[in-house]
Amino acid sequence: MTTFPMISYRQFDEWMEQGKVAQLVDLREPWMFGRDRIWGSVNIPFEDLEASLDRIRKDGAVVFYCDRGAKSMLACRDLWRMGYEAVDLAGGMLNYRGKYIDRRPASAIE
Repeated sequence: MTTFPMISYRQFDEWMEQGKVAQLVDLREPWMFGRDRIWGSVNIPFEDLEASLDRIRKDGAVVFYCDRGAKSMLACRDLWRMGYEAVDLAGGMLNYRGKYIDRRPASAIE
């Protein structure tokens, strides 16, 4: 059975540079998203994901991340089975050491 891809933060940065990421979804709680996030991500808390499927793109690679990687793995597994091109950022935000960290105040986003 084919399973969803997991990429390292280095691979993720390469994908961003190459334009391979159609959407980036942060599954953490809003207060965590407000503290720091990856540039260009949208916040859809894991608990709200099922009710928010209309916000997830189906026309390209959607990279999911959470705090440590467990919730994003679950989300990717389920969404991959539903036909989404779901990709897991291995290790989550705690492991991310790439160049796309956004620490602007939450009020400055959008």
